Amino acid sequence: MKKILFLSLVVSLTAVAQTPPRKALIGLLAKPAANGIVADSILPNSSFAALAIQKGDIITGINGNSINSMESYGKSVSGIRAGERITVVFTRNGKLSQASAIAVMRPFEQSVIADVQYDWVKFRNGYLRAITRKPKGKEKCPAILLIPGYGCGSIENYMSSYNGKLLTEWLKAGYAVITIEKSGLGDSYNCVPCTEVDLATDIESFDAGYTYMEQLPFTDKNKLYIWGHSMGGVIAPEVAKRHNPKGVMVFGTTFRPWSEFLLEMHRVQKPLLDNLNYLQTEDFMRKIQKIYYEFFVLRRTREALLKNPEYRDLVISELGYKEGSNDMWGRHWAFWPQIDSLNLAQSWQSLNCPVLVLHGETDYESCSIAEPQLITRTVNEKHPGNASMVIVPELDHFMMNSKTWEEARDNFKKQLYAKGNFNYRIAEETIRWLNSH
Repeated sequence: MKKILFLSLVVSLTAVAQTPPRKALIGLLAKPAANGIVADSILPNSSFAALAIQKGDIITGINGNSINSMESYGKSVSGIRAGERITVVFTRNGKLSQASAIAVMRPFEQSVIADVQYDWVKFRNGYLRAITRKPKGKEKCPAILLIPGYGCGSIENYMSSYNGKLLTEWLKAGYAVITIEKSGLGDSYNCVPCTEVDLATDIESFDAGYTYMEQLPFTDKNKLYIWGHSMGGVIAPEVAKRHNPKGVMVFGTTFRPWSEFLLEMHRVQKPLLDNLNYLQTEDFMRKIQKIYYEFFVLRRTREALLKNPEYRDLVISELGYKEGSNDMWGRHWAFWPQIDSLNLAQSWQSLNCPVLVLHGETDYESCSIAEPQLITRTVNEKHPGNASMVIVPELDHFMMNSKTWEEARDNFKKQLYAKGNFNYRIAEETIRWLNSH
């Protein structure tokens, strides 16, 4: 199949000519080591394959940057683009060595069922990469903007995950799917790294994605939808209220303030994941709720909370505090208080379009049935009949077949998500709803 790079309609030809090459395919799977990171496997035809790195080599430097953790490795390689030179310092069999090579471009995605388009979308002082997949050869079709969970994972990896399985079913049903990178991910250029931006930036990114979807020549402007999974279900109404979508679908998300939702989640997950008994869990809850109140409601910093001897250990273990780091649960700490401050009842009631709310029966991440019920009831209070709720049996947070919370936990540990365990009922329910509207 011929590889074609389509350029976004919202970017001028002059600006496009100045955009950078595609990101490199790094191709190194590694593990932490005492004095660097140790190569575990190397993907064929990748940049590290060109460097002739071997399994067991200990990487200590990349392009002049010292590598002493997986975090430093990620920062060193995240900005490398095709055609740039990579120089790696490593130890093999106790001998210090150095290798250089030209970075290899990440290949473009190809599909037998979809036309795949790679575009640029102007965002602040840079560009976000958008990848659009539409049913092959179809010229006018309904379209869905896919908004994922909170993590900093690139849209380049979607087709090998549950997202890919879901969007493949949508494509087969005749729907185009628009995905856009969060700030700094994938091919994105001159954008602040995802781990350093706040929730407001994520909302702005997906707002740009919706505007881009509206401008695509092959989308049916009367049939544009938003899908939000997990944290994406929080962002979905914030984007929808700025536009006029045909409908909004959310799954595994929350409605209540984040500090309130977290407490209920801990009650489920501490016994399930951390092997605490219920008395130990209760003791933990009574300690963490005070910290959450001060952090989320009173807006005290982690540094300030750390000074309280009663809080210190939990600020480190539960709020992820490390001196000099903004990281908290994989995002900038400012991300989380912003979620807590959202009035989602107000946002949901501002929408006057059909809403589908999905809940997985074995979802131990978004564990409370109250969340989808509250979204549904809140929408219908203002717009009777607009919202409907579907509970999907044996569906966990990552769209797998799991009969219980315990099985969902074990499936996740075994990394079965990419091995055919997808629960197709979620695709069936969304397609049935989409076709009915």
